[in-house]
Amino acid sequence: MPLGWIDFSKTERNKVLSVLDMLSESGTLDELGIAPIRDGFANLFFPGTSTIQTRAKYFLIVPYALKELEHSPEANPTKVLRAFDEIERSCGQMFLQQSSSETGIIGRRSLRGGRWVKRTPADIYWAGLRQYGIFTAGNLSLTEYVRASCAEKKQKQTLRRLGNRRDGAGENETDDRDAGDYPRTRFWNLPLYREDWMDSLEMKLTQEEGAFLKERIIAACPGSMLAFILKNNRREVLELENFQSLAASMDTFPVQMRADYALALDFSDFLLVLRTVYNMIVSQGENADANRLWTEFTPSLRELASVDLEAIFVRLQITDPRLRGFMIRTKKLMETEYLDGLKQEVVRREEQLKGPARAKTRHPEQFDHSQWYGGGALDYRFGNARMILRDIFESEGAPC
Repeated sequence: MPLGWIDFSKTERNKVLSVLDMLSESGTLDELGIAPIRDGFANLFFPGTSTIQTRAKYFLIVPYALKELEHSPEANPTKVLRAFDEIERSCGQMFLQQSSSETGIIGRRSLRGGRWVKRTPADIYWAGLRQYGIFTAGNLSLTEYVRASCAEKKQKQTLRRLGNRRDGAGENETDDRDAGDYPRTRFWNLPLYREDWMDSLEMKLTQEEGAFLKERIIAACPGSMLAFILKNNRREVLELENFQSLAASMDTFPVQMRADYALALDFSDFLLVLRTVYNMIVSQGENADANRLWTEFTPSLRELASVDLEAIFVRLQITDPRLRGFMIRTKKLMETEYLDGLKQEVVRREEQLKGPARAKTRHPEQFDHSQWYGGGALDYRFGNARMILRDIFESEGAPC
């Protein structure tokens, strides 16, 4: 059944799109509702990232454009947002003109078709800008920030007009000049901003931009894997294929990070068993990949079930009783190698999340039995973080 909503405003639309993002893993639906655990680990390891981020440059393009609009006389929030959208679109067009093969250009397909994206760079990078302390005015949304900025601008313009209307202007020139001076909200920590920032715009970070982002991430997220890699110049991480590949060098990471990584790795393996069972159900036993994986898992089910769920619940503050219950019950069933029981729990969980009408496991005849549903091993946003790391390391001049 198609999902839709009445699009009253950009803010409301973005709220819905954010929810849909939470249900995805690189474009994969979270069929079993494990997003709180997946995202909890991802936020521990790679805070400020998301599965739809592409390049580090957007962490600077977004505030550069908004800072520019703060300096403009326009104080109507709707018009400022419209102008901001046009600047973001212009940046994308510039990137395409510079190099059509450049990776990570947001809106590449839309721009080639004469359109623009629904999820703009600001929508995608806003949480990261707050996380890294580049945006400094708390948890304001983009729209709330623009309204606050415009309100201050209007107040300043009003004070200036009132000052200019005073009698005896010649005697009060100093007062008139200071009429608009009042404490302003500090929205940005952005020492690199220049009014001509678009004149030399390119996707690669300058050395100064890379150093700034590196400093911000290390300062704002000191206990994260992302900050540790940057602080210790662990460039070898860029060559790793996936999150699981980190295991070979994990003994050189801090103790708590190693413990978190071990839990995350165990949970990924545990979940892959459940996702395999899910695909066995949806394919009515006909999916070759699911059948092969189950055959491989069977001799080691008890070992795969040894994941310390209680430690994960405590570490990530997982309180949802339905999610906790599902995890605990499937762990016990895996320990006893009871496949029919696992299938029943998986079906019950999907129906609990979606209702019987939308649960794939209740209508397996409607789906392609050769297709894999619901994702595989968890990446915890490692791939997206690796792209950000590569951009920062490359800005330092040494080959990566």
